[in-house]
Amino acid sequence: MPASNSPDIILCLREGWELFLRRPALLAAATLIAGIINVAASMIPFATLITYPLLLAGLYVMIIRLDAGESVALGNLADGLPRFVPLLVASVVISLLVTLGLMLLVLPGIYLAVAWGFTTLNIIDRDMDFWPAMEDSRRTITAHFLPYFGLVLIMLVLVALGSLPLGLGLLVAIPVCLGAQYRFYRRLLPRDGAVELS
Repeated sequence: MPASNSPDIILCLREGWELFLRRPALLAAATLIAGIINVAASMIPFATLITYPLLLAGLYVMIIRLDAGESVALGNLADGLPRFVPLLVASVVISLLVTLGLMLLVLPGIYLAVAWGFTTLNIIDRDMDFWPAMEDSRRTITAHFLPYFGLVLIMLVLVALGSLPLGLGLLVAIPVCLGAQYRFYRRLLPRDGAVELS
């Protein structure tokens, strides 16, 4: 798909905000719970390699269900469990390769961190194994790299701003950013053919 057909990142951000407004208290609570669990897990070596991808997958499931007009509950945070193995392996492989890329020449690490941005979505939305999910993400994002990288930069700014008032703004910034990223993904990969979420 040519880059000229890339999604409008401002529109994606607006749609991410609109998704958040559908269930703001629920998404903020889910983000808070995920954050608390990840902070607790960070006290155990390598534990966040397990908790982070699972909870990220759960947040994405909530956003996907909201976008599809389906019911959403805090219990959906655990919906990444059926895809535990590919999520875990992808988390480990991406962490290792991005770290290696950053150590060697910096730019390859940045490229890989951005290009693998759809990996978790591919695993939970399209039921892919870890490597096909990573490769599909890399190919898809590379074809639209500049606009997607622009979206990532804006999301980083929003998260940084959200962390200023004692981190409370993150309860809004994180789900809005995940929603914007999901809408960018969905515009490139329509819902047709996606697996049904439980």
